[in-house]
Amino acid sequence: MKIALIGYGKMGQMIEKLATQKEHQIVSRVTSADCEEWKNIHKAEVCIEFSTPESVLENLEKICKHGLPTVIGTTGWYDKLSQLKNLIDKYQVGVLYSPNFSLGIHLFLKMIRHAAQLMAYFPEYAAAGIEYHHHQKLDSPSGTAKKLAQVLNEELKLNPPLSFSSVRCGTFPGTHTVLFDTFADTLSFTHEARSREGFAEGALRAAEWLLDKKGIYTFEECLNLEKFLCH
Repeated sequence: MKIALIGYGKMGQMIEKLATQKEHQIVSRVTSADCEEWKNIHKAEVCIEFSTPESVLENLEKICKHGLPTVIGTTGWYDKLSQLKNLIDKYQVGVLYSPNFSLGIHLFLKMIRHAAQLMAYFPEYAAAGIEYHHHQKLDSPSGTAKKLAQVLNEELKLNPPLSFSSVRCGTFPGTHTVLFDTFADTLSFTHEARSREGFAEGALRAAEWLLDKKGIYTFEECLNLEKFLCH
């Protein structure tokens, strides 16, 4: 693939490293400090966007005018999802967004949903969530923590709704823990990312999948994990 990177921070650089290993080509690296790179995105077949919440819609409008599919890894902008849908309807391009591109975290989400379905029969267990990220992480709680909280609230019918406690410290790539606690014992479930490499691998997988599609998709649809589950 020919890829334009919209945002060239630590994630963008990791994506470039893996893309090069897979013999993809980076044709543009757009940053807030080097907007001249926008002139090269017409050379791309797909864009991968890891910028800032405030920049997502502005970036997408520029990309959509070129008719390019885009993978969005930026979080903290989902309150503007209706505006994104308007852009997609107008330009008829493909967009895939996700709060997390780790295969492991999506397996974790499936496991937590099944665990919550079981725990719903035992209301004496109180649920809680904690997430840890590096000190430069902009949104708090993270998009992944919000998704986990959504799953728990749907299955456990919690009132008031559960929200995650957030820690911003050091260099944590991302750790998410779900707890079920009683006076007798605690059940804990944890997903711990070792590095950004897993996120970059997932973003490239999403870009490959999105190439010939139009409309709005999630990484969960790309992975299609339901086909592995027995009902």
